[in-house]
Amino acid sequence: MGINNLSNLIDAHKWFFNVQAGNKILYITALLILLALIIVLITKKLRIPIVVGYVFLGILLSEDLITPLPFLNKLQKEWYFFVIDSFGYLTHIALGFIAFRIGSELTIKLFRRLGKDILVIVILQTLAAFSLVTLSLFTLGQPLYISLLLGAIASATAPAATVMVLREYNAKGPLTSVIMAVVGIDDALALIIFSIIEPISLLIHKGQTELTIIKTIGIPLIEIIGSLIIGLIVGYMAQYFLTIFKDRTKKILILITTIMGASALSIYTGHSPLITNMAVGFACINFTDKNLEISDYLEIITVPLYAMFFILAGTEIKFTGLKPDFSLITFTYIIARMIGKIGGASYAAYLVKAPKKIQKYVGFNLLPQSGVAIAMAYTIQNQFATDTSTLIFNVLLFTTAFTEVIGPLATKYSISKAGEIETEAS
Repeated sequence: MGINNLSNLIDAHKWFFNVQAGNKILYITALLILLALIIVLITKKLRIPIVVGYVFLGILLSEDLITPLPFLNKLQKEWYFFVIDSFGYLTHIALGFIAFRIGSELTIKLFRRLGKDILVIVILQTLAAFSLVTLSLFTLGQPLYISLLLGAIASATAPAATVMVLREYNAKGPLTSVIMAVVGIDDALALIIFSIIEPISLLIHKGQTELTIIKTIGIPLIEIIGSLIIGLIVGYMAQYFLTIFKDRTKKILILITTIMGASALSIYTGHSPLITNMAVGFACINFTDKNLEISDYLEIITVPLYAMFFILAGTEIKFTGLKPDFSLITFTYIIARMIGKIGGASYAAYLVKAPKKIQKYVGFNLLPQSGVAIAMAYTIQNQFATDTSTLIFNVLLFTTAFTEVIGPLATKYSISKAGEIETEAS
């Protein structure tokens, strides 16, 4: 088997070289970056969040809309689809930076001031989204295992779009602090829920009823605790080097090495790169009293990475091969999830007597879904029948497209109404 794998690898290497695949990747990368620049100019002019433009651009560049174009031949289209698919690694890198950014905002001082309140908000809005989506889809006539899976996925909130909008408008204030904390912890809880629900759904799908504590709770907890331990260790070492080195170039390289290295290590050991990098960011900001200027460095190095990430998210949308009741299922999923997220967060904020603007607006920042939710859908593809995985994956892709557009607009609206936009981007 090793010889065959080596032979295949050599053949692939020769093919890659002979057809100059690297040049094709360069051409399309250059085109995407150019289009990203045009999108930035347009969105700045229209005064809408940049991420909305990125996602719309990605939808326009999706396979279903590129395929009918008459001015591209079949070979050019196939090369385009091949290159787009080859960018999958960018998702891991972008999510690593996003998770690190969130973790770096979670200071111990913030938890001391808002810790219990934040946990209440996270738990209630997560459980509300899970419960409402599960019950709504089951009432609609979907099998229990599909309803449970989509309910578990609905609990996840993609932090990338929200964080990007907060950064773009330099938002500061109590609402912004709570938002950063909630979206930072949300995915950890969502991963726990999904890790428990997935094996239960699989057993229901197969007609089995035997469940064990180890499978439903033990393994997910081991993965999460392991991710936290790896992240805290890597983060402690990173902040040490960031503290002793003063040179800007060294600090930027240390930061990039840390985030990408933590992602690689967590994936290799079977842990969560998202939780790992959150722990890295948390350790970097809390294990030292010095200002490491992390935000300044991230501001510079993540601009093209985030652009590619959101454009590629838009290209994943598919309009063909959908079931007749797909629209109703997707609509029910989106509405039930939005009610759960907004209603659950607002009610939780009311229970903990948070300031009025937090009660009114915190839920509007929890709508986007992309990275973690799509990763969950990929897991389902490997475990369930094709019809089930295709339905769930398409629901997630359409939800991603919708929420990655409406979510940033809702975030800008909420921080604007709360008076926490410090500077309008120009």
